[in-house]
Amino acid sequence: MGMFRLLARSRPSLWLVALPLMLATAPGCISQMQADIAANQQRLDSLEEDLEAKRKELEEALAEASRVLRRNSADQGLQIEQIQTRLAMMEGQIAELRMESTGASQAQAQRSLELQRRLSEVARAAGMDIPLDTGEIPKSKSAHWEALTKAYRINKHSYARALGRAYVERYPKDDRADNAQYMIGSSYLKQGQAAAALGEFQKVLSTYRRGDAIDETLYDMAQAFLQVRSCNDAGTALKALLKNHKKSPLYGQAKKELRKVRELGPADCDDR
Repeated sequence: MGMFRLLARSRPSLWLVALPLMLATAPGCISQMQADIAANQQRLDSLEEDLEAKRKELEEALAEASRVLRRNSADQGLQIEQIQTRLAMMEGQIAELRMESTGASQAQAQRSLELQRRLSEVARAAGMDIPLDTGEIPKSKSAHWEALTKAYRINKHSYARALGRAYVERYPKDDRADNAQYMIGSSYLKQGQAAAALGEFQKVLSTYRRGDAIDETLYDMAQAFLQVRSCNDAGTALKALLKNHKKSPLYGQAKKELRKVRELGPADCDDR
């Protein structure tokens, strides 16, 4: 409109000269704009088709993962590992397509969020450590602790670990922070991931030396060392428990366990 007003205020001869030029140029501009819009729409349609195909593939993988988790067969560990790899790859592909496909409808966006939620649930059930969104962490310390202990008690391992890490980060000086750190390691041990458990237990010993979770940590460390066939280290952990925690409820059990460890030989230990 600015150009038309400027020309309208100018001399009539200029207006008569400029008007045919603008009329001649306008169809070309409009045609180019239409071509650009058509090209963008075609690209968007292609992206949405790719995204829809990946969503269907992800739904099939989620269904397969659920069947494996329910079946609880002997080869479940290998199957879950393969599914974890597949889900992680597909999640990345879908994220890339979703970022490109800016013109997705509200319904499609909602489906993407639902698939993401299901992906996180299955991944956590399979033992993958999925970070929590801020909204998933209770705001009050008491509610956070309650959610953590409940998840640990009912063996929601990945969720318990995520809540435990968040608790230690938010309340590092709290009297129960050592217990939260212990539960992280214990959840790994329950899943048979002894090496990961040992790393988390070591944090209890180095950070919370005066906490009340030391005896449980030492006992479970011994169990983790046995799983990785390090019997001498298992014996060392049990001896530390017996020496420094004579009033522990685990004292008697630790004495029996130490006797068993001493009887183990090269068939059960790599360090003997």
